[in-house]
Amino acid sequence: MDMRTAPAALPEARECCPTTTRKRIAEEGVLLVDVRDAADVERLSLDVPDIVNIPLGEFEARFAELPRDRELVLVSADGQDSLRATYYLMYHGYTRVANMSNGIAKWLFRGFPVKGDPAALATPAEGASGCCSS
Repeated sequence: MDMRTAPAALPEARECCPTTTRKRIAEEGVLLVDVRDAADVERLSLDVPDIVNIPLGEFEARFAELPRDRELVLVSADGQDSLRATYYLMYHGYTRVANMSNGIAKWLFRGFPVKGDPAALATPAEGASGCCSS
């Protein structure tokens, strides 16, 4: 599968908002998978106990590192690259995957904890449309 498009045969990817994601990390031990480049993660990362970084450019070569028996939530700056990675995992038989809609931009907008400089995120948080209630 080419990472740029999702095949029509796959069901629509599950999406979860940052609020739900944060709750699921605490209650269910969800593993976050950040698909941004390592340099971007170094400048700004989510302050959560369990997160893995596999850049989108390395995803095809490294996706098998991710557990199949654990719920995964993929995240990127605005949710678009992580959505591609979510479909890629679904194509390869992962069933416990979801995309964090609106990505780190919405996480910041909600005021959730991060490490680093929030200004390092290129996507403006105010532009993140909402799936979460205030």
